[in-house]
Amino acid sequence: MNDWNALLQAALVGTERPWTLPTHAQEGEGDPVAHMLREAHAKTAPDAPGLLLRLAGAKAVCQRAGWTAPATELAPIAPAVPESRTLAKAAWSQLLSQAVNLGPQRLQHQVLFSMDAAGLRAPPALLPALLHAGRQSVALRTHLLPVLGERGRWLAQQNPEWAYACGAQEQADTQTHWAHGSLEQRCAVLRTERTSAPTAARERLQADWESLAAKDRAALIATLQVGLCADDEAFLTLQLKDRAIDVRRTAADLLAALPSSAYSQRMVARMQALVLSEQAEPGLVGRLLGRVLSSAEPRWTVRAPNQAETDWKADQLEPERPKYEPLGERAWWLFQLTSRTPLAWWTNHTGLTPAEVLALAKASDWNDALLRGWHHAMLWQPDAAWAQALLDSAPSARWDGRSSLLALLAPQQREQYHLSQLAASTNLHDVAVSCLDGCAPHAHLGQAVSERLAQLLRQHIDQGALVNDYSLRNQLPDLACALHPQALPKLANLPRSAEETTSLSEALTLLEQVLHSRQQLIPLTESTIEATSTEAPTP
Repeated sequence: MNDWNALLQAALVGTERPWTLPTHAQEGEGDPVAHMLREAHAKTAPDAPGLLLRLAGAKAVCQRAGWTAPATELAPIAPAVPESRTLAKAAWSQLLSQAVNLGPQRLQHQVLFSMDAAGLRAPPALLPALLHAGRQSVALRTHLLPVLGERGRWLAQQNPEWAYACGAQEQADTQTHWAHGSLEQRCAVLRTERTSAPTAARERLQADWESLAAKDRAALIATLQVGLCADDEAFLTLQLKDRAIDVRRTAADLLAALPSSAYSQRMVARMQALVLSEQAEPGLVGRLLGRVLSSAEPRWTVRAPNQAETDWKADQLEPERPKYEPLGERAWWLFQLTSRTPLAWWTNHTGLTPAEVLALAKASDWNDALLRGWHHAMLWQPDAAWAQALLDSAPSARWDGRSSLLALLAPQQREQYHLSQLAASTNLHDVAVSCLDGCAPHAHLGQAVSERLAQLLRQHIDQGALVNDYSLRNQLPDLACALHPQALPKLANLPRSAEETTSLSEALTLLEQVLHSRQQLIPLTESTIEATSTEAPTP
């Protein structure tokens, strides 16, 4: 047990009981921080008020600074390689410090994205805080890692908790990034190479496949979605038997996105037995005109499997429903089959549009299973028509998938979707969440949506509705980040009152701080963020 766990355990049971710290042999005799904690513990009565919290505070400060105990024999540490990026000026550094220390994460995304686009690096004093932020949020790493610069990568090598940021020099060539880079860098190598030479990228991955850890295999095989083609089928089919379940599932999803693959054909055969047509009787006019039964339009019905087949597991279909799964057993089976059936098959087989197929599902007993299955399929088989149909059919589905659907729409379609929501809904919180779902963390919404949303927010605040609207109150900082710059003045000079509750006062103060940061960021990022206006999150 280390010092931190010992302090945590003592805090949980209460300091009224006797507590102590691990021996030096457990924590490391050469660690001056450990020695300091023990010295303070020895000089003070264990039940002294605040002792445990003071020790925990000292330990936390050292951890946040990246302190690790030195080895018994210190080996010389090579210096960081020369920097290739320009050091950010004071205005950038101040904004970055505010974003990292105060949040929200959307503001962190915007500042880091803009600094990365401008070829800037963070000042050394902020590197520990940035490395800590990247450790807590994988989503931040795309633009955080370049901004760390070479000194940041060097610092990450000194602390195992920051290992995610270790990697090859930013200016190194592709082969160096592949051989010595971080997982993020290796994924970037494959994604880039797949756009121009998909076969070479797959062969690069195959050459190192056996030596990769399960987590790395799962992340790297997913990059084959870029430029996916029939030549990938043989490699993906082999990975249906991989040791790691995440690798097997990803391979199955990619094979399902190849309509000509043997895997897709097996899934189609299973689904075809469940999607049946019945010829509708022609009406009176049709009978008078002599129309035959075969000329009538078919009525389609969808059934769920009655049982799981013995060959399902080989295709990564789980016969046993998980305990946490809200779907019933047959619906669980139907969901899995739907999620791995090519989307194009549904329209080709039925002759219906995506919207008509969804209407068919709505009239069945299996709507939830089908909607979830189609959404999962779209993560690997992006299709704008299906995305629009799903958004229109299930605007408030119980499964979380709106952001990935919105990402598939063109900016104008997203804008129109949000405007129609703002016009039709009386629940501002739900519309705000939808707008945030449809906006990439480093970008902002379109001007028309932003101005209407800002106008409604201002009315909400002026009327005092935030007093009891706790849900919307929590969304305010993110909304302040997502609004178009031209809409920000609508939220200037917010009404404040001495009678505000503490929580409302804190919410409005944070909103004002974020708006101020946005106003400072706009002139610095005019050439970078504007280029990504109305950009959607990555599907």
